Amino acid sequence: MQLDFRNINTLWSSVIVETLSRLGLTTAVICPGSRSTPLTLAFARHPHIETIPILDERSAAFFALGIAKRTHLPTALICTSGTAGANFLSGSY
Repeated sequence: MQLDFRNINTLWSSVIVETLSRLGLTTAVICPGSRSTPLTLAFARHPHIETIPILDERSAAFFALGIAKRTHLPTALICTSGTAGANFLSGSY
């Protein structure tokens, strides 16, 4: 994967995604939002990570949990800032 040097956010996002890929991550469930755009784009551009967009955070959490249980591999969840991350808690148990 080629690193994106346009600004510090895109650089760090591409480094994080590449690191996760090298550690074995193959799937990311994305709840798009403006603050998570650099991270979302880095996941979407990575050739070895499947990205699945889901608008509702609660649904995304349960969907990611199902993928993780089926594959026995971790699944990334990406959301915007604020209270959006709290909605992931419903699917984390």
